[in-house]
Amino acid sequence: METTIQTSEPKIFSLNYMKQLRFTLETIGQWPNRALGDFSRRAILLSMYHKFLIGTFCFTEVLAFLYMRKHRATIRFIDMGQIYTNLFLTGLFLQRAALPFQKNYKECVKKFVFEFHLMHHEHISDFALKESRKVNKICQIATKVIYLQLACGMLAYNLSPLFRNYYEGMFASELPENKSFVHSVDYLLPFDAYRSFTGYLVVFTWNWFPTYNIPTAMGIYDLLVFVMVFHMVGHMNILYNSLKEFPRPKEGQSEDPLPSTREYNEEIFGQLKNVIRHYQMIKEMGDMTAAFDLTLCCYLAFHQVMCCLMLLECSTLEPEALVKYGLLAAVIFQQLIQTSVAFELIKSKSDSLGDEVYAVPWEYMDVKNRRILLLFLRNVQDPLGLKACGMVPVGVLTMSTIIRTSFSYYLMLATFD
Repeated sequence: METTIQTSEPKIFSLNYMKQLRFTLETIGQWPNRALGDFSRRAILLSMYHKFLIGTFCFTEVLAFLYMRKHRATIRFIDMGQIYTNLFLTGLFLQRAALPFQKNYKECVKKFVFEFHLMHHEHISDFALKESRKVNKICQIATKVIYLQLACGMLAYNLSPLFRNYYEGMFASELPENKSFVHSVDYLLPFDAYRSFTGYLVVFTWNWFPTYNIPTAMGIYDLLVFVMVFHMVGHMNILYNSLKEFPRPKEGQSEDPLPSTREYNEEIFGQLKNVIRHYQMIKEMGDMTAAFDLTLCCYLAFHQVMCCLMLLECSTLEPEALVKYGLLAAVIFQQLIQTSVAFELIKSKSDSLGDEVYAVPWEYMDVKNRRILLLFLRNVQDPLGLKACGMVPVGVLTMSTIIRTSFSYYLMLATFD
């Protein structure tokens, strides 16, 4: 029996970036349709396709590893780097493909779509409406940037070997001696894909499949996290504005340093209740994003290894290596930087929240409201922010540590070499 989705969904998915985000994750079977109330036949087929993708990429990962093990003695150093890159990327894809099986991930997306998105809070104030529109514009720009990166990456990864094969004359009627076709991803296959044009065409066509799915899983999951982070920052800005506009005593009461009129303190109590609820909602959303803590841990480890590998490959100073791995290194560093800066936004906002709470005119409150404010002040001392595996905080400091460590490992490996 088909179940309709909640009525708030059309409102959220009227935004282009939310529709694009959902559609793209559905193309790799990783949007939690069932958690959002969609039990249609289409949702079931997408769930089956998701499992098919996992099985397929587990199989291709084994084939790629067997190819490396069989031809390890004859593979050039410059080509070995690409093989390792493919293995690491597929492993990262499989880790992210496991997210839709996790209850925390599904609950996190559900809460964001139906409760946390700023469109549900535009009624709070005029400032909330402006903040929602501003965040939506930022998310739309981030979506365009991520999609542009994905398109360029997919084309470059597949067309670069194609141009190299053409340059070396591999498409001539007679193949050059001591030359073989180059692929973006290599597998151990039962047919010849390196001296046979038919075999080459089969592998070249197939490689568009992983070249779409793997970068999409990386880029769009990053985009999903970025969108959540931007909305958390938007909620923090709304909370800041609520604290700054906290009501003060009327002019007629200003002569009394501690006015305790019933109307004023009831108004203060209501305002305190609203800001505390708002903060608790932000904190709960921050806790729910812990569904991505293992993903971020694997992501940071991937950057640690890949940054070192790219530097090691570029150290040969061969033109081919500099063009091939220099561009890839720039992309990897750029992804690390944009992820770290996004999470640093939350940390920087939450660090100054205590000052904003203390700046509330508590001197005009009665004892009851002061006690509530004091408890709130204590709670906001713990900064918000996501930690990889609950241990390593994600931010600019971790980014700089990864970059420094990558250069250190590179120098060590270059010395052994």
